[in-house]
Amino acid sequence: MITLPSPSPVAKCESTTPLLRGRLVTDCCEMESLVPAWRRLVGRCAWRNPCYEPEFLIPLIKHRREASARLLVVEGTPTNGDTPELYGVMPLVTMPFYRLPIQCVHAWRPDEAFDSTPLIDADDVEATLTAMFTSLSRQNARLLAFDTVSASPKFDQHVRKTVTENQLSIFTRDRFSRAALEPDGDAEAYLRQSMSKNRRKKARKLLAKLQQVGDVTFEHSGDADELHHWAHQFVDLEASGWKGREGTALACQSESLAFFLEMVDRFGQQDSIRFGRLTLDGAPVAMLVDLHSGDHVSGYKTTYDERFAEYSPGFLLEIQNVHWLHETGCTVSDSCTDPNNELINSLYAERLPFQSIVIGLDSGMHWPVTSLLPLMQSSARIAKSCARRLGC
Repeated sequence: MITLPSPSPVAKCESTTPLLRGRLVTDCCEMESLVPAWRRLVGRCAWRNPCYEPEFLIPLIKHRREASARLLVVEGTPTNGDTPELYGVMPLVTMPFYRLPIQCVHAWRPDEAFDSTPLIDADDVEATLTAMFTSLSRQNARLLAFDTVSASPKFDQHVRKTVTENQLSIFTRDRFSRAALEPDGDAEAYLRQSMSKNRRKKARKLLAKLQQVGDVTFEHSGDADELHHWAHQFVDLEASGWKGREGTALACQSESLAFFLEMVDRFGQQDSIRFGRLTLDGAPVAMLVDLHSGDHVSGYKTTYDERFAEYSPGFLLEIQNVHWLHETGCTVSDSCTDPNNELINSLYAERLPFQSIVIGLDSGMHWPVTSLLPLMQSSARIAKSCARRLGC
């Protein structure tokens, strides 16, 4: 058993703005009551993250039924008004960290989500972060872990400055980047710069080859009334492939399916979701789903008909999506894919930085966070490497 130092009083981890305070919300009905203020926060937030918007997060909490899931909200009354507003939103779960005998909370990022960056008012970033850390410390949490959180210079600077000013500690577990698209000029010019000549030639040949089989069209969803049909079409197409055979498709998991359909409906009411598809003689052979948040787009899901794999329909649809993204007027599109996704990396020229970090929520956690955790991570990696070499 590792003995850790007792927490010292959180003397300096207080909000510099007295009007801000953090609290935990566990009831979905109460979350629903926060939606108007939540939506206003989305419009003011410093870093976009559709996964933490109410249209995504409320259905996720409702249908995943994660026992420890709750919502940390930072509230306050603006100095120039009397209506309470939200300044920060972050979902949390309680999970152990390297089996340490201390309470650790994680910014919740289940398989359905692709980002754990909290929603924070752009004008009060550090005060909001301080309120979050203070609230969690008062709930006896000693570690706060983020898996896949923004590593943009501004976010990183705000986090580290807040940690330093409150005499806390931080450990960076990992840093990586994933493909992104920042429209510039027209789509064809962009693709000429991002794709090799051979890959563009291959794409033209694949499309011509598919057109010999039947009538090929590229379409994207329009009115919200159509989204229910598009969503079910996506679910059916996904279930017809390897995810269906392995039982990981949306259609195979009632909770995931209920979440997806409600999420589509809610985002549709905000005109913040779009489906795209490639059809052959009217039947979809590839589909994708994009989530829109202001001028930020996130590529949420893709699927294709494996019977037409030799034509790479998913690849052809992604190329068409580059054209659509240029037409939307977005400033950035996050691919939300694995950093090593060769296909998307060949289409998207830009990269968005991410990281995984752990924050010690009181001064007594300085040694564990800065010394023990790095040692434990290094040991775990060495053990994993040895196991692979030994064929374990």
